[in-house]
Amino acid sequence: MPDLEKISEAKGKWTFLGLSILSLVVLILLTILLWYLISPRVSDMSPVLSLGVKIIGLLFIIIVSGGLFLIILSSALEKDFLFPHGEKQITMKVLFPINVFLGNLFGLSRDQVRESFIHVNNSLFKATEKRIKRDRLLILLPHCLQNSDCPHRIIDDFNNCQRCGDCLIGEILGLQEKYGIDLSIATGGTLARKVIVDKRPTVMVAVACERDLCSGIQDAYPIPVYGILNQRPHGPCMNTCVDLERLEKAVQYISDGAINAKRHNYQRIGI
Repeated sequence: MPDLEKISEAKGKWTFLGLSILSLVVLILLTILLWYLISPRVSDMSPVLSLGVKIIGLLFIIIVSGGLFLIILSSALEKDFLFPHGEKQITMKVLFPINVFLGNLFGLSRDQVRESFIHVNNSLFKATEKRIKRDRLLILLPHCLQNSDCPHRIIDDFNNCQRCGDCLIGEILGLQEKYGIDLSIATGGTLARKVIVDKRPTVMVAVACERDLCSGIQDAYPIPVYGILNQRPHGPCMNTCVDLERLEKAVQYISDGAINAKRHNYQRIGI
């Protein structure tokens, strides 16, 4: 039987990629319109300045267009066609807000666009796996995974966890011990950034909602992040859950390395 989760993710990432293509068209049209409006005055000021503005505008479009083409190619095939510099980040930063705007026009919520972005990010993560340094893996979790009624707060000290089974923290701590990896819990974006600075990981597996995960992936650059959405049966930011099997498979995939993962058929584990 086909892996329905992987099929769903493959379809999901094309929402963001399709919006990115439309956003690029909009960006090019806006750039042409802007130049049309300012070109007479710029030309009157200085022909050299006019030429310089044209070159800068053309280079900007080439970088964003080229970056998007390589992102689409790498994400679709999950093979590494990306430059080892910041073209991907520039393209994502420029097109993302336009994607959200266009998504709203097509009836897509912000979270749907963000979720699709996370699928694209994970595809690029797997595409560039040979570049990833796996010596300092960090799992970053949201504090809302802990039971909100639990009196034993674990943000500062995991040893406070009684592993009572009322939430998933105890099982995740077991996962940390099994693989000997670092684990942190953050209460928000500011603390998450501080954790990254203090821990200095080379690769991360992050669990969060669409908004926090999407912004965290971008803020963590150039550290590669594999994102896993949390589950919210009780609403946002309260008693959330995560697919433990998927979390372990992601950790296993990264810890064992791409070559060993493929040798042992981990490429079919559905991360």
